[in-house]
Amino acid sequence: MNIFKNIQPRTLIYYCLGIITCVFVFNYIQIFDFKPDLNGDNVYYYALGKALASGQGYTNIMFLEESPHSHFPPGYPLFTALILLFFKSYTALKIANGVLFGLSILLLFFLTKRISGNLLLALLTCLLCCMQQAMLRYSTIVMSEMLFTFLTMGVLYLFSLLDTDRLFSKDRPRRQILYFAGIIIGLNYIYFVRTMGTSIIIAAILYMLLICGQKALEWLKSKRENSDARIIHLNKRALTNNLLTLCIIITTFAGAKTAWDFRNKSIGVTQSDYLKDFKKKPKGQTMETFSDWTERVQNNLVSYIGKWIPTAVISDEPAFDQKVTRTDLIKGTCIVILMILGLIALPHMKLLLFLYIGITMAVLMVWPEQYAGHRYFIGIIPLFIFLFLNGCVEGLRLLVKKMPETKFTRLIPTGGMVIVSLFLFPHYAKALKPQQNFATYKVWNEKIADAAFVEYIYAINWCKKNLPEDARIACRKPELFYLFSGGRKSTSFPQYATPEDLLNTFKEKNLSHVIIDRWFRHGYVTVYPMVQKYPTHFKPLIQIGQNTKKQLPTLIFQFFPQAEL
Repeated sequence: MNIFKNIQPRTLIYYCLGIITCVFVFNYIQIFDFKPDLNGDNVYYYALGKALASGQGYTNIMFLEESPHSHFPPGYPLFTALILLFFKSYTALKIANGVLFGLSILLLFFLTKRISGNLLLALLTCLLCCMQQAMLRYSTIVMSEMLFTFLTMGVLYLFSLLDTDRLFSKDRPRRQILYFAGIIIGLNYIYFVRTMGTSIIIAAILYMLLICGQKALEWLKSKRENSDARIIHLNKRALTNNLLTLCIIITTFAGAKTAWDFRNKSIGVTQSDYLKDFKKKPKGQTMETFSDWTERVQNNLVSYIGKWIPTAVISDEPAFDQKVTRTDLIKGTCIVILMILGLIALPHMKLLLFLYIGITMAVLMVWPEQYAGHRYFIGIIPLFIFLFLNGCVEGLRLLVKKMPETKFTRLIPTGGMVIVSLFLFPHYAKALKPQQNFATYKVWNEKIADAAFVEYIYAINWCKKNLPEDARIACRKPELFYLFSGGRKSTSFPQYATPEDLLNTFKEKNLSHVIIDRWFRHGYVTVYPMVQKYPTHFKPLIQIGQNTKKQLPTLIFQFFPQAEL
């Protein structure tokens, strides 16, 4: 211990940053996956960024008919466009997300050190985050989670530095205005990155409202008690500065939201697509009664406490349909209690963190249970890990209070935190093994993917090599067609339609080719009956895979709209 006492605090921080960086880079290289993710959202982000980078505007360019995009907010596509202006590869976007994750962990280090005053706690939190499997997975996918995490960590850290009592006073340091400007830019940009980002914006507004209420009471109390004129002046100044801060946050957010709503209204969009999904039940029905909502909240509460939150802290990836047992609920409840204890014990920022985490989890309680998972609260997973470790420290500190004070007892809280971390590190490392093994395959093949999917990708590659650029192709997943064909356009077909209606749709769209695959059943359920009924309109070009009693092949047909019936 005497060795560390002789090291300057700044030097210790540099050592910690070096250790965190090395651990992060080592783990990131181990799990980095060159393959495109099969989640359709990441293809949208890529295509939208490509459209912005090429000057086509915020437009859907994956489909035969281009149209203004309104589903995803433009924050992350704008980031991808910036990357694509300098680096033209899809892999560069994956690496950029990794850089964002690494920077988020460094911001987390400064944030947790500042609000806890515990350097070792901050270091252990960040080292665990460097190995957290869900966060590492999303750091190699072209999606908005890492940009969202980076921005929220940045905003929280700037809030920890901000002195709102003197923000607009002449005696405040100049850097305070820079901190506040960063918060305003960060909060408004977060709104354009993820819909869930509204939670930290609302948390910041409520936080400032409560601070304003507290300052108003202090001012009124000082006036009522006839305190010194200087104290009354300082209290009034603090109230005025906080009110101005609150007004600016509300006004800028209202302006950003109004601008985005106005843009969507100008292209005919008056309602968010998320509202349609919000009212859906797991089996497709619509939420109608009060009991439907209470059932959803109950299911989500059990799911998050018994499965998603504990596996985020312990770093595990449970199956989506994995049942929550009583033991799982007990474990999850204990972890949540420790996190709450860790939050209460914080000397700084506990109110803002409580509001941010509380609003996020409140939204997830009413969110459709079929969308539950780590992805939807990935921005607060680092905070969960931090609060869990801090809760362990505080729990041991409370126990030690009842014991005679000695050198040994003073070391118990810190020693306990280190032991818990040493227990977690092997589990975190084990949880990364599947990702590490998966990343060793540089392309999709039958060893790691369903054979039907591999055939679908082969069909896309065949179209890319053998069909003309102006071919108008119909397939079940135009997003994946765009990605794996190197940017060629296509269109989808309905999941269900009669042969007659589908034939008219093909003619109206002036299609030239169609892919019928077995990866998505609708090709054989919907399109193939039309091919059988109108054989003169279709010419088979290639069969991929075997045609047996147990397996259907992937087929590509040329379509002739003007053929005789």
